[in-house]
Amino acid sequence: KDATTPSAPEHRTTTNEQKRMPQTTTKAFAGEAASFPSSPPASFDKSNPYEDPVAFVQQREHDTRERMIDVEKAKLIRERLRECYRNEGVNHFENCKDLVEKYTEAFEGKSFARINIMRDSK
Repeated sequence: KDATTPSAPEHRTTTNEQKRMPQTTTKAFAGEAASFPSSPPASFDKSNPYEDPVAFVQQREHDTRERMIDVEKAKLIRERLRECYRNEGVNHFENCKDLVEKYTEAFEGKSFARINIMRDSK
């Protein structure tokens, strides 16, 4: 193209809608969390867990991390459910039904019981 020909304005990739929408990018963990393995140790044997003590500790830490992640997911769903109840008022039975189902599914097959709560009471 020569300098005398006016060029069309370049198309910008960001629109007003894109500016209003929050960016959902996954952030990398910082510090010690970045070094955590995302899968359980391969050398752990469930039939004889004490055979390899290092694998036993790694498996226990992995299970603890996964449990804590599940607890935090349930907390987030509970917060969304609480906001839905507040926003919907008397219509929460219909409008928050999907969140209630998600919240109950978060507990299926998992035990989130507190440890040593009122230990002596029966």
